[in-house]
Amino acid sequence: MNSGKLITFEGLDGCGKSTQLEKVHDWLTSRGYTVLKTREPGGTKIGQQIRSILLNPEHKELQPESELLLYLSDRIQHLQETIIPAKKAGKIVLCDRFHDSTVAYQGYGRGLNLSSIESIVEHCINPYAPDLTILLNISPETVAVRLEQRQKQTKKNRLDLESLNFFKRTAQGFKALSAAEPERYVCLDGEQKIEVIHHEIVAVLLKRFHYQDLS
Repeated sequence: MNSGKLITFEGLDGCGKSTQLEKVHDWLTSRGYTVLKTREPGGTKIGQQIRSILLNPEHKELQPESELLLYLSDRIQHLQETIIPAKKAGKIVLCDRFHDSTVAYQGYGRGLNLSSIESIVEHCINPYAPDLTILLNISPETVAVRLEQRQKQTKKNRLDLESLNFFKRTAQGFKALSAAEPERYVCLDGEQKIEVIHHEIVAVLLKRFHYQDLS
């Protein structure tokens, strides 16, 4: 597993992590690296079906505990089918969300006690922790504005319909997670301009992994 890398992008909905992941992908591939873009949920064929259940706004009856287990099912499938083989092959895996999102959204946002899944996490997820996590911080108020703007282009998904207080609790979750693992997390201001954030991420990658130009 040492030859490849897993770099995850985290943050509240609308923080710009997907945009930054794309820009990092383009930067790395332009330098000659083999890169795999993926996401959670939905990084496998099975995961795509799970994603359609989780994000469908019509599924208002979905119980928080059921939601939690669906995210875990997606992650285990994703790790075994996609992420682990890619890392073993020496690829740089860029993942849009990972287990930190489950802790922040389901643990803090939903208020679930995650102790019931500790054994699963310890044996199936923790051994494959990210090599680096980029956290883009934006205020919950900015989330509301950006989701409203996004609605003009695409329909809101089930999480987009959550309350401001939900995103405040989730933000506290990300804050606690990043404070607990400062060596893994790099926290950036997600309210800056896109290019400014990109240059900051590139600086982090150069310092952390020394990505030289292979092309």
